[in-house]
Amino acid sequence: MADETGISWTDHTFNPWWGCSRVAPGCDNCYAAALDKRTGGAHWDNLSIKPRLTKDANWRKPLKWNKDAAAIGQRRRVFCGSMMDWTDKNAPEGALDRLWELIRKTPWLDWQLLTKRATLIKKRLPVDWGFGYENVWLGVTCENIQHGIPRVHALQEIPAIVRFVSAEPLLEEITSNNFVGFTDKSKPYGIDWIIIGGESGPDCRPMKREWVHRLLMWTNWNEVPVWFKQWGGNSKDKGGCNYGGSEIKEWPVTCLPITPQQELL
Repeated sequence: MADETGISWTDHTFNPWWGCSRVAPGCDNCYAAALDKRTGGAHWDNLSIKPRLTKDANWRKPLKWNKDAAAIGQRRRVFCGSMMDWTDKNAPEGALDRLWELIRKTPWLDWQLLTKRATLIKKRLPVDWGFGYENVWLGVTCENIQHGIPRVHALQEIPAIVRFVSAEPLLEEITSNNFVGFTDKSKPYGIDWIIIGGESGPDCRPMKREWVHRLLMWTNWNEVPVWFKQWGGNSKDKGGCNYGGSEIKEWPVTCLPITPQQELL
């Protein structure tokens, strides 16, 4: 819920509600669940306690970010959310509709919506989605083949200005013959951006260098921008983000004009 964020590929994080449940191996060492527990919460994997709607003061923050971005003529990115999943069917009543209304009111913000519940994306989109909102990027997590590639397939059925994949935590190789999900010609839409990252924390699972190398070879060949976030591990710097002597920090190409056409509210 903070104005600032330690996530390198965004400018702000916003959580309309707090709480989630584990759905796949990528959730096993969930930092959000651990943080919730440390702060006295019980909003993970608890059927008796629903996710908690955040306060109105938190909901007003994106309006300020939008105003500040418009004042300097520079778009800002917002990751939604670090402590929840926007497609969660257990979201507080009315919260998702409220989120879409907020997104419509903030044309200077690029909302990065990431989910592990890809089959629910279509059901959670607003009725006026059409070919996608100009300021919404849709993403799915792809930590392994079994769970990740089907999510990518689901994402490729949906129009969006940016479709991205978060290969974090990357738990196995997803290239070569396993990488068909990203280039499936039967799907109408491709992938515009890939984030790569290893798991961090006391129980982190290692990410092998050959997985990263082969994935980067594929993205380079297919001209897909990459954001290499971290190697992962127990170190304070989360293993660093240096690959081959440099950092890889590429942004997706969008069709957005520099100045939003919508009237600022």
